[in-house]
Amino acid sequence: MDDTARLQRSIGRDFLTYLCYRSDAAAGKIRFEKSGEECFVWIDGKIVFEDDGSTPPNIVAYTGDDFTSHDLKNAIRSGKRVREARLRIEKGQNTWTFTLRADRFDIAGLKIDMPGASDPEERLYGRLASIEGLNDIIDRLYDMFIAAIQDNNWKQHGSAAFQKWLNARGER
Repeated sequence: MDDTARLQRSIGRDFLTYLCYRSDAAAGKIRFEKSGEECFVWIDGKIVFEDDGSTPPNIVAYTGDDFTSHDLKNAIRSGKRVREARLRIEKGQNTWTFTLRADRFDIAGLKIDMPGASDPEERLYGRLASIEGLNDIIDRLYDMFIAAIQDNNWKQHGSAAFQKWLNARGER
């Protein structure tokens, strides 16, 4: 694997791990500071972790409703990062459910729940607009992640908040 692909994979996994942390720390609610808008991001029944440092790779997957915040924190504490997760994003009346794979920043299995329209052409344009809306949300979440880790205060405040969350004992 070349250095560019390795860097993309690493950043993707850090982003998805950060996104799971932010979602868990705020009970799903994420606020975009610049616009004041909010959305909800949930892990929706599947998450895969991988330890990049072990050979062969050490992979742990959780599916179903048995996955907890405690499991998320334990996996991260043991050196694993999120490789893929089934996410549910809610904003306004729109809901998107999909798997985000960090290594390539790709989406699989997109399901769009949105208010229905009776006209097929109207439904098509509504779905296209909804996909654009999801793309905008993911871009904004990624921008939030990049801004957070590049912020001069990350080591002092952001990383400390992450460590506090990571070490907090939650429900089992």
